[in-house]
Amino acid sequence: MKTKLVLLLAFLSMASTTFAQDTTAAPVLKLSAYIEAYYAYDFANPANHQRPGFIYSHNRHNEFALNLGYLKAAYNTDRVEGNLALMTGTYAQYNLAAEPALLQNIFEANAGIKLSKSRPLA
Repeated sequence: MKTKLVLLLAFLSMASTTFAQDTTAAPVLKLSAYIEAYYAYDFANPANHQRPGFIYSHNRHNEFALNLGYLKAAYNTDRVEGNLALMTGTYAQYNLAAEPALLQNIFEANAGIKLSKSRPLA
């Protein structure tokens, strides 16, 4: 019985000395990416390799295609933050066709500045 108690206490003392990841030094710039590819086959066999117009996503016939792919950069410090993500693929090409050409490939764009050092405004 005494041996079991000693082993239990030894195990508990080892279990209590754990180490966690240090989160105080967060990276200032984070990069991330997303990609979504697809293959679709339409038995109507359209000659121009496009499925009907109401299908704005996954609309290419009998070919591998990129539906949505984006690269994102996120900048974050104590006072300044910002995000910029650029996208490409058939989703952006067909769903955002009415947008200005410069804005078709912007997935996310924002910036912010903390105005007060001592008080959170959000």
